[in-house]
Amino acid sequence: MTSRRIRLRGLLLAVCAAALWFALGGVAQAEEGDQGGLTVTIDALSPARLSPDATIQISGTIENTGSAEWTNVHAYLVMARSPYTTRDQVEALTSGERTYIGDRIYATGLFDEVGDLDGGDSASYDLEVPLTEVGVTGAQGVYPVGVQILATDAEGNTSTTSVARAATFLPWVAEPEDPVPSGLVWSFTLGPHREDGAEDVEALRDAISDGGRMREQLDLAASLPTSSRTLVIDPAVLDAAQNLADDVAIPDAADIDDEDRRAADSFREDLVALARSSATWIVDYDRPDRLALASRPDLEAAIAPQLEAATTDALAQHQLTGRRAHWAAETGATTAMLNSLRATGESPTIVRSSSLPDWEQRHGSLVTVETRGGLAPLAVNDTLRAGDGTETAVTLRQRVLVQAALASLSRAVDPQSRADALTFVDPSWIPGSGASAAALVPALGGDDLTHAVTLDELLAGGVDAYDGELPDQPLTAPLPGSVLSAVERLHQAQAMAAATVTGQDDHASTLARELSSAVSVRWLDQPERAASSAAQRADEIRESLDGIEVLGPRAVTLSSNQGSFPLTISNPTALPISVSVDLDASNPALDPAVIPPVDIAPGERRTVNADIDLGRQTSTTLTAQAMAGETPIGRPAEFNVRSSQVGVIVWLAMGAAALGVVVAMGRRFYRRGFRRLSEPSAKASADE
Repeated sequence: MTSRRIRLRGLLLAVCAAALWFALGGVAQAEEGDQGGLTVTIDALSPARLSPDATIQISGTIENTGSAEWTNVHAYLVMARSPYTTRDQVEALTSGERTYIGDRIYATGLFDEVGDLDGGDSASYDLEVPLTEVGVTGAQGVYPVGVQILATDAEGNTSTTSVARAATFLPWVAEPEDPVPSGLVWSFTLGPHREDGAEDVEALRDAISDGGRMREQLDLAASLPTSSRTLVIDPAVLDAAQNLADDVAIPDAADIDDEDRRAADSFREDLVALARSSATWIVDYDRPDRLALASRPDLEAAIAPQLEAATTDALAQHQLTGRRAHWAAETGATTAMLNSLRATGESPTIVRSSSLPDWEQRHGSLVTVETRGGLAPLAVNDTLRAGDGTETAVTLRQRVLVQAALASLSRAVDPQSRADALTFVDPSWIPGSGASAAALVPALGGDDLTHAVTLDELLAGGVDAYDGELPDQPLTAPLPGSVLSAVERLHQAQAMAAATVTGQDDHASTLARELSSAVSVRWLDQPERAASSAAQRADEIRESLDGIEVLGPRAVTLSSNQGSFPLTISNPTALPISVSVDLDASNPALDPAVIPPVDIAPGERRTVNADIDLGRQTSTTLTAQAMAGETPIGRPAEFNVRSSQVGVIVWLAMGAAALGVVVAMGRRFYRRGFRRLSEPSAKASADE
């Protein structure tokens, strides 16, 4: 009895819906309605490409993310009758500029009565619609297709527009003579900086743990054919995962446990292993904002060796190799930036297609541009937007096939076209546990429309020239001058530390990575914090070096015009240092020799002898200053040096005086002796 009522209610709803459809002229548009707490995904779609006898099967999940109940939830297939044949049409739909997708299919048995959904509940839907029911034209191109959800809210209101929707595309193209190159590019980069260091660490933990975006993408990429995958890796990701695994430099406020550490160690090992078996591009450490640096050529030239060392040292530490590349990030590419990058070598630069105003799909994903230093290769990210709904492996597959279909149409009318279907996977995408290689393979050489390639293969196969304009201004603002000034201060402080600390390659590598991270594009949303962080770190380094001091005597008295005296150098830092001591005399006639570099262990003191020649001078004030190369560091010692020397005449006078004393004393003794001898003789004479 209950099931009969349910069927009757469904029939009545279908009749009402059909009546409404006819009342609206037979076309229900895919308008953007109030999402109302309901979301919908497309988890399965077949076929991946249309044919005349196709039956469209689409299924997924509807979730009530709100707290109020939704009743009478229905899922409908929506599809356009005519195809899109240009990139602009497709982008207009995926960007939300157009809300009309196509006709909603109301026929009985062709929609799904999902039922009621309480707050937090979810349910699946399943639609199966023969293509003949849609009435498509059959022309070549890509047909928008999707699912729309109608339901009744808690107040009993049933909207005629969808309360949730998801859309994708179905291509319908003839088999090309030459399959279109197709592949996926997986990017492993750190996300934007959070409010504090603890949040940064926790965001990384979430990304590389089970269910996280990078962990899920890594597993999915590993399950695909090697011929279809390219990895783009920022070495800073490997460092961050290693630090998390080893509990190094982790803020106390970060919520990290042993399971998180094990997950971090596993992720790093798996990413390195996958990179060794894949076409891998390595971008600059922590993606420094090259566009900002191009505005300060002096600073860029000064820190370029450290930026290179940061990347090189990290790759050596993790035992990883790959093609070196740059990443222009969201700010875009300008003539000045590309001139600057080309001057450092022929490494390709990854840019968005929006950075090249005259770029067209016919150019392909790899092009060259003319710079002052010669041709510079660019890898163009022209990936279609995901469009409505949550991205799934199925919708990603369809976007690749859409690009392949449009490329096939381009090649059919233009024999010189190098259009391809290389697709950059959104780094923020979380594939989900249901994502599988089986869902993606049809778009990666799984049929006659495509054949799998990597970025390296495309680069080796020849690159088209981009003759269009390059913008003089970026799409969005790079890091401001205040950040660059703070980074310059940090570089100067690091140069002092590098000149002081000895035998610590790890320390030099750490400083290089620290500098590269200070100018990272991850600070774009927080420039004030970036400037403050770099300036604070510069002050910390200088304060640490300020503790190094030279200790001397209060005063020095030389026995001649030449002599030596002791100086003690104190190293209160936790690192071994090597410093020279510069002696500066207040008397301009003197030029004391510099004490050569002295090695001093952490927390220890070292005493050395300083030599000085006063010449004809009798005294001077000396300043003893520790030096890191040409830069003074720490506190100096100041004291007086005088000579106790006397001249030859003085010595002769002193000798004469001494001789006079001897003579006088001799005469005195002589006279006393004579008197003593003469007194008895006189007495005897008197007696006689």
